[in-house]
Amino acid sequence: MKFEIKKLLNRNELWIAFLVLLIAVCGNFIYTLQLYKGFKYSDIHSPSNLYVLNNITHSPTELFFSLLLPLISCYIGSSIAIEEHNNEITPCIYTRISRKKQLIKQGLAVAIISCVVFFTALLVNLFLVNLFIPKGGNNYYCLPEETILSSSNYCIFEDILKYHPILYMALTMLYRGIVAGVFAWFGYGLSHMFKFFKKTHVIVAPFIIMTAFEILSVIIERLTNSTNAWTRIGLYSSTYTFKEVIPTLTLLGFFIITGAIGIYIGTKREDIY
Repeated sequence: MKFEIKKLLNRNELWIAFLVLLIAVCGNFIYTLQLYKGFKYSDIHSPSNLYVLNNITHSPTELFFSLLLPLISCYIGSSIAIEEHNNEITPCIYTRISRKKQLIKQGLAVAIISCVVFFTALLVNLFLVNLFIPKGGNNYYCLPEETILSSSNYCIFEDILKYHPILYMALTMLYRGIVAGVFAWFGYGLSHMFKFFKKTHVIVAPFIIMTAFEILSVIIERLTNSTNAWTRIGLYSSTYTFKEVIPTLTLLGFFIITGAIGIYIGTKREDIY
């Protein structure tokens, strides 16, 4: 595992992705400062509402951690698998260790590194907004704090959100990092599934799957005449109700299982080794 992580850390693609994410979070911070330039402290939202994942300011840089997240993560996951195959590196590796162990270790390393890359970039944004934005600012609802604390929206970890917003931000960033790791695992596994798969196929695949899940959720909602959130997928939500967890975890589970199947197929294929 250490060898695979070191190998990933030496790849230019990883550092380019990390640099892009750092530029995105710093750009979001600069955009926020410019937006509130000249405002009174009491009129500025609190830091817990202005970090990049909440996107109260509607900054386009938030897309790097939502819409573009599967693209970046799958690129990290698929690039090493496809390039090692194209450069005929894998046959040399398997003379020393088994295919199964190598693929699993490399897949886990890809997932861990992708998670760390996204989490670290978000951590930089969290540090910036809490360092330079006043903590006594306005809340998102523009209501007195006692009203917010006494209300309930039935979201998970609601007490942490109300009383420890920084901890809640850290948890949402960790979750987003885990999502990035899941997509990287999926991209790595998919790269071993079919002989004709290129990087573009792997990058496009999660968007097709998520679109299919969204269509399926709408169909189920129409057939059951349901207006609740049991069929609602909130992959990039910053607050979750208990009803949104089931479809979201189902989608993530599908990506994890598909990635594992791809790795299993990779251990059986003779044409790529």
